[in-house]
Amino acid sequence: MSRPSKPGAWAIAAAVVIAVTTAAAVATVRTPMMLLPGGYYQPFFQSSPGKGKTPVASLPVRIAAFRLETFPVTNGQFLDFVRQYPEWRKSQVKPIFADHQYLAKWRGDLELAGAHAASEPVTNVSWFAAQAYCEVRGLRLPTTEQWEYALADQGRNRNEIVQQSLQWFGSPNPAHFRGVGHDEANGFGIHDMVGLVWEWTLDHDSFMTGTEQRNTSGKDDAAFCGGGSTGVSDATDYPAFMRYALRTSLKAAYTVQNVGFRCAGEQ
Repeated sequence: MSRPSKPGAWAIAAAVVIAVTTAAAVATVRTPMMLLPGGYYQPFFQSSPGKGKTPVASLPVRIAAFRLETFPVTNGQFLDFVRQYPEWRKSQVKPIFADHQYLAKWRGDLELAGAHAASEPVTNVSWFAAQAYCEVRGLRLPTTEQWEYALADQGRNRNEIVQQSLQWFGSPNPAHFRGVGHDEANGFGIHDMVGLVWEWTLDHDSFMTGTEQRNTSGKDDAAFCGGGSTGVSDATDYPAFMRYALRTSLKAAYTVQNVGFRCAGEQ
């Protein structure tokens, strides 16, 4: 699995805010979590032997058992969070932790877009806010490899996942997302990994863009949602290219209308 980079200015700032936030436990309604068994995962990116040299195929890596939330975090759950931690409300969040589109669909600090919104996945939420939410529950965002491992589902229904992804990519963002959990769970018991919202992941330190390694000197660089690259394990896997390309384009303070998150934890 990828190795976290050394903490930079963003990471230090985030740690300060998260440490304050974790002074008390969140009393929000908990999303069920599934324990995913350990197994092997074929990395999308091939190993890089150095600049100017041909990438070589990566060996499967072992993913240890971990817990993952069954559904993405909803607006209703995030509302409970900001009620208890005012520093993460729309009007009070610091610009260093979220851009001006933070919780843009909400009508106010403690007011959602309507009754329908409570069960919809929260979006327009930054990496910092997502990680803070997970931290106060004793959890964290899933690593990229954990998220991709959960999506791969040990090879079950691979073609269906690809087709669903392609159909999703070609559809415009809806005015309102459907509530979480409306699709069928995969073999691990996880819902909504494709077709609802994109999701933040914890780390992307070792992924490449083009032929050069990303600068991973700090969390501002490391907390991207993914990476696009030549030299991949399956050049025909267009959905994977899209996932990594989108994630690479995001910095930790960015908030996007179709990017949400779910939490993960140790076994």
